[in-house]
Amino acid sequence: MKDVTKMNCVTGMKCVTGMMVAAAICGSAAWATIPEGDVQPYLENGILKTGLISEDGLTSTPNVRVFFAELGEDVPNFTAEPGWLALDGTFNPNVMFTFQINRALRQWNGTDFSTLGGSMQLTFGPLTPAVTPATDAIIQGFSLPIDSEGGLHDHPFYELLNPAADGVYLLDLSFSVPGQGLNTTEPIWILFGQNADEATSQAAYEYATANVPAPGVIAALGLGVLGTKVRRRSKAK
Repeated sequence: MKDVTKMNCVTGMKCVTGMMVAAAICGSAAWATIPEGDVQPYLENGILKTGLISEDGLTSTPNVRVFFAELGEDVPNFTAEPGWLALDGTFNPNVMFTFQINRALRQWNGTDFSTLGGSMQLTFGPLTPAVTPATDAIIQGFSLPIDSEGGLHDHPFYELLNPAADGVYLLDLSFSVPGQGLNTTEPIWILFGQNADEATSQAAYEYATANVPAPGVIAALGLGVLGTKVRRRSKAK
């Protein structure tokens, strides 16, 4: 369990919250076969990719594009997981890291993610929130600064907006670092369990890992076709 305290930060500055990690990665919070960790943006042959990285930054798995977090562990409909953690030296210092929402929020219907699932809001301090669209459209998100050492460790707040029904939701994002001239990442899928039982979460996760669009492919979502220094975590709202 993670204790999350909502707080505000000054624009462009990192802030420390009251979140304390009580379990290591791959520990108690996620189901045994669903890996837990932050999203790791990294470069491979000049291409921006994503992997899974432990909160301490010591263990990472490349080429991961499906992630899982639980909503409501401390605050109803809310989580600050997964964070976005790029190791020192990944990027040029002091450029901006940004994201886009690729489509409407989806909800697991027991078979796929073809069902629209309400909306989710991403926030970070006083920055303008990014809210998933009602129908499929690209929404540009806020930008966060890469620090002077070329790294990043921030935890945006994810909040499922009313009506916030139980289930598993799919948020489709891509990342980019426009100031460094890098490509936009392939879509990543973040799944959020809202009072979902283990079997439901597992089925949704297995479907997502089997159907996340292959690199270079725009998929018809939900149609069934388919160490280094530990940086302090930063969160704001």
